[in-house]
Amino acid sequence: MNKRIALLPALFLALSSLVYTGCKDDEDTTPPVVTLNGDQNVTIYLQGTFTDPGATAVDDEDGTVTVSTSGTVDNNFADDYTITYSATDAAGNTGTNFRVVTVANELGSSPFEGTYTCLVNPGAYTYSESLTLSNSLNKALEWSKFGDYSNANAKLNIVIGTNNQVTIPTQTIVCGNPAVARTFDGNGTLVGSGNTGSQVILNIDETVNGSTGSFTYTYTKL
Repeated sequence: MNKRIALLPALFLALSSLVYTGCKDDEDTTPPVVTLNGDQNVTIYLQGTFTDPGATAVDDEDGTVTVSTSGTVDNNFADDYTITYSATDAAGNTGTNFRVVTVANELGSSPFEGTYTCLVNPGAYTYSESLTLSNSLNKALEWSKFGDYSNANAKLNIVIGTNNQVTIPTQTIVCGNPAVARTFDGNGTLVGSGNTGSQVILNIDETVNGSTGSFTYTYTKL
């Protein structure tokens, strides 16, 4: 009788171990599978529209689970943006997936990118600056230091159209010394094929403090 009583604690521990092991084996450690709707890599052009196609998630225990989305896309600045999709099941396991949205300039590149010397009339003075692909306006190129103004933020976008015609959309830039708001617009022409000696000729109206002046900028590629 005493032997049986003495064996009871050991038997209880053994049974407890079996129950614990069984529960541990049944523990849910598998996260939901998050599947994207649409492509993982998407490209839109500057000022274009991105409509998120979303994602779905399925868990092996809970079935369909809710997907949360994080991340934003700025269609006014060329860059790569990541949208992250996540889903968590009842056991606390989280699955994720992601989509990369590239905001790009539709031009891709231009043979007119490069370094130029510029002659401004009236004024008849020269200076040098660079023309690069714009990262803020579609189908546009950007002068690095427009008008040789002292403010380094004086960057001007020009839009390249058909037949080498150029449009200068109205844009206000705080520049000069002292720095004041100056509004620029106008038109122009590309001359040549973008090789050395090619020109960008711009006819620009500049308005500052209510007064407007007209200038011709002749850029020659170095």
